Formats: sequence, C-alpha cells, structure tokens
Amino acid sequence: MAIKIGINGYYLTTQHAGIGQYTINLLRALSEIDKENKYYVFSPSEVEWDLPENFKPIVIKPLPVFSRTFLNRFIWEEYQLGYAISKYKIEVFHGMYQSLPAGSEKIGNVVTIHDAIPWRFPFERKQLTYRLYSDIRKDLVKSRAKKVITVSETSKLDFAHIYGIKPETIEVTYESVDPAFLKTPSELEINEFIKKFKIRNDFILYTGGLKRHKNLRMLIKSFDILVKEYGFKGDLYILGAIRKTMAISPYIYYQVEDLEKYAKMKKIGDRVKFIGFVTRQEMSLFMHLAKCFVSISLYEGFGLPAVEAMTSGCPSVLSNLAAYPEVAKGTAIFVYPYGPHRIADALNKVLTDTKIREQLIKNSYNRAKFFDRIKIAQRVLQIYKEVYDDYKINYQP
Repeated sequence: MAIKIGINGYYLTTQHAGIGQYTINLLRALSEIDKENKYYVFSPSEVEWDLPENFKPIVIKPLPVFSRTFLNRFIWEEYQLGYAISKYKIEVFHGMYQSLPAGSEKIGNVVTIHDAIPWRFPFERKQLTYRLYSDIRKDLVKSRAKKVITVSETSKLDFAHIYGIKPETIEVTYESVDPAFLKTPSELEINEFIKKFKIRNDFILYTGGLKRHKNLRMLIKSFDILVKEYGFKGDLYILGAIRKTMAISPYIYYQVEDLEKYAKMKKIGDRVKFIGFVTRQEMSLFMHLAKCFVSISLYEGFGLPAVEAMTSGCPSVLSNLAAYPEVAKGTAIFVYPYGPHRIADALNKVLTDTKIREQLIKNSYNRAKFFDRIKIAQRVLQIYKEVYDDYKINYQP
C-alpha cells in the first residue's frame, strides 16, 4: 500500500544552498527508485519541477505578516506545515533540516540534522531572533523526532551532545551529488562557458557559501602568498552570494564588498573574481575546468562541494577540521586552516607536482563512487518504511 510522505521543501526555493541541494538530489534519486509511494513536497513558493506524477509539489504561501523574519518562517514551519500534514493525511514526514512541524509527532517522521554550526560559532547566534528561533526548533525536534539522520559521522558526534541525543540512535546517510557533475563537458560547452565568464587564465575555485566560518579572508591571504611567493599566474574564483529569499542573520556572512576591499588592499583585486550564484551546469563546468578546488572552512557537517570536486576529477586542498578528512580522504591535501603559508604551499603542490596531482585525481574518481546516489536513496526509503511501520503499529485513534 502506498505511503503518503510529506517533505519540507523550504530550501528548494534556494537550490544553490547546501540544504537545497541535499533536498533536490535526494528527491531525484528517490523518484528513480520509488514509483509506488506518494510524495507531497511543500515549499513557500513555486519551484522548477521535473519529477514524476507521484511527486507532487504543493505551494504553501507564508502568511503576509512579519515577512522575511524568523517569526514568519517559524509560523510556516510549525503551523502551516502542521495544517498540511492533517489536510493531506500525511503518514510519514521528512524534515530536511532541523525542523519538524506540529502534528509530526503523531505520525511517522524523520529529520535530517546537518551540523551543529549555530552552536559552534557564537557569532552565528548573535541576533536575538535567530537565537530564539534556533533554540525553540532544537527543543521541538528533540521532543518530536522518531528517527534522526545526519550526513557524516563527524556531524553525528558533534550535534548529539548539543541536542542531548545518544549517538547510537542517529543514523548516517551521506549526501549525494547532482548527476551534472558526472558529465564531461563538450568542447562547445567549454568554449561558450569560457566566453560567458571571460576566463583568460588558469584558476583555483572556491564554492560553498559566504558564511564567516568559511574562512574566506584567510583564503584570500593564502592566495596572495601563492601569487607573490610561488609565482602563480592564474586567478581565484569565488562563487556564491548572500541569500535574499528568506530570513537570515546578517552577522553570519561576509560582505562581498569587504572581501573585495581586502583583496585590493593585498594588491590582488584583479586576480580574485567574485561570480555570485551560478546554475548547477555552470558549477559543473567550473569544477571540470578548475586546476584545483579549495576550501579551508573551519567547520563542515559534510562538505558537498568537495564531493562535487572529486566527482569532476578536480584535486583539492581542504581544511583538516570537521568532516572533510572523513568525506574526502585520499582526494585532497589537508591543511591547518589558520596557516596561510601552509595553505599556499599545499595549493602550489597540487598545481605543480604532477605526481601528487595525478594521484589525487585518480583517488577522487574512486572515492566518488562511494557516494552512490541510488544506494543512499534506497536507505532513506527504507527508513521511511521503518518509521511508517512503527507509526501503524503504535497508532491510537
């Protein structure tokens, strides 16, 4: 018998965000293996949709009060989704981030908690409304969740303590990659891409957002050393921008203008390119053409761009903190993220040492196979069935 599965698709409206990518990648993989169950995907506005008929997108517009505030978002997540559970007779609900609506505790439910970033960095919770929002959401998830999954062993151990959840009750299902990164671009696609973005030199690539824990000032400082002491002739491309479609705390982001000023102060302003958001196809082309991917983030619960890089055969220099060593083992040179000379030296090795470079590329292709999108979706589907069975066994009208 078909199960009615509800999905919180809030971040589908910002698919360039990590949670947005997690959501759409998982849904697409599920759509390839599950033709039986019915999926109701709730989002606050219309999204592009190309999934089968048993995946139904449903727009639930936020109430026209306190627009783009955490209160408005909480009302949508807590009460409007709670009403949708009742209206559509949802039997299993999956919160794609740390949020479960009212009523989800009465049915089967699953929640994905990606990381513990808001509690790891004090500036993340500097804004009072965000602090209240995140604390309330955490307490509600803890009291309602029937099954908690996360995206790495590192993240599991990290947030288990903060949420007060026993680690052995949390299941790890890794993230999967958009199939676009598996495709080798054609010569025509490459030429059009180079023309569009006016690419004239070799380049190092960073993508992963502009939050402060991404350590972008240190990245620019390290790139400055690479240029002036190692003689690198290429550029640094930084992709991403600040989301403007939802409530955010302004304290957690770098401002692009400030990073541009810092690069100009270092006299490399013309070598650091801020591109903004790009499509997934364009992101794939950036990964395939980059000489190296770099991320010296101070914390990652998973680090999807690193997996996208390895899928594209792009060697990496990554931070040795948090989930990167677990997720990208063998595919990168790992560095201390506070040491600019060490970072510059690692970048130079990847760029100039043919033996190291070829080994990293070979390892990347092999490691990418581990993150099989279909196997990951099969396990998630199995979890849906498990919590559904528990719900039916314990159901009391």
